[in-house]
Amino acid sequence: MSLSLGWLQQLKRAWTIPEVIAERCVHSRCEVASCTRCVQACPHEAWLLDDTSLKIDTARCDGCGLCVAACTEAALGQTLLPALWLLEGRKTLLFACEFSEEGINGDGVVPCLHAVTSSLLLEHYRAGYQQVLSSRGKCETCPRYGGRDLFRERLTQLNKLLASRGVATMRHAEGKSPPAPLLQRGEQESVLTRRRFFQQAVTFMVEKGMERVEASSPKTAVPLPWAIQLPAVTVGQQALFPFVPKLDVASCNGCDACVQLCPHQALQLEKHEDGRALAYRIQAERCTGCGICADVCERDAVKVRQMEDCVGSGEILLVQATCKACGSRFHYPVDGNALRQYCRICSHTNHYRQLFQVY
Repeated sequence: MSLSLGWLQQLKRAWTIPEVIAERCVHSRCEVASCTRCVQACPHEAWLLDDTSLKIDTARCDGCGLCVAACTEAALGQTLLPALWLLEGRKTLLFACEFSEEGINGDGVVPCLHAVTSSLLLEHYRAGYQQVLSSRGKCETCPRYGGRDLFRERLTQLNKLLASRGVATMRHAEGKSPPAPLLQRGEQESVLTRRRFFQQAVTFMVEKGMERVEASSPKTAVPLPWAIQLPAVTVGQQALFPFVPKLDVASCNGCDACVQLCPHQALQLEKHEDGRALAYRIQAERCTGCGICADVCERDAVKVRQMEDCVGSGEILLVQATCKACGSRFHYPVDGNALRQYCRICSHTNHYRQLFQVY
């Protein structure tokens, strides 16, 4: 039985549509979540977000993967496999977008270079791949292009984070794809010397060499959000973090909503042995930038900053008090102001005697 080319194209499209891991999406965790990263990243407006649901129009989706790379919660999945090579003894990743020259025997070809996620780069970095070679078409003429070099931006950001932890950064060079006949694949990883790589007319911008992208492969079934995969920070080390929750102690009323709804425990409430609150602890290494903490704060006291350190915001001490009106115990941050006599409920209702908190 013969199959039409159109049918095969439709089948191929179905393979490339991103997988949705619904339980990871912030909109399944919080009704007031404001995240629209996937919607904004899609060049074909395939994502539809309204008050009741987030869904994808498969007829519009071309599988570019830009939404996958934009989601910091790893709630969208798409298999992108780089070509893995040894270049002068160094483990090297090779990526080629589908509009560039042909990839290495078809390996390493991705729908869009800007769809390569920080999570994918980190997974291979931890496995010893600290060099990246990339090839792309002319982004400015691509209908997917949004005006930014997201691939290089992610490498730059990743290298800032790695450098702040005192570990090696990723080297990067860009140019045309090497012709497939020049590369010979072994059983697992091919070995290619630097001399042969460039002498065989491979145009990887020799004059720039393996440039560092600074401030100027194992695959897990369900990858973790990339921010959580970064190398650990040693005690006393002043490192940068992709996202850092910041709390305005003067505005915070101690309602604990941010703590209770943080999906990764980046915000935690420490308690005394008797159960009373002691402090809010900010663990920036767990923060993925989902923004739920800021979305649920009724006082607009929580902000999530990008690429900052956590100096001065790791622990926020809390004051214990008993409400003068309803008698309930409550807590709030130490902010240097006068002691508060009323809990947040009584303060909001002008402490009418008929209104009480119910636990």
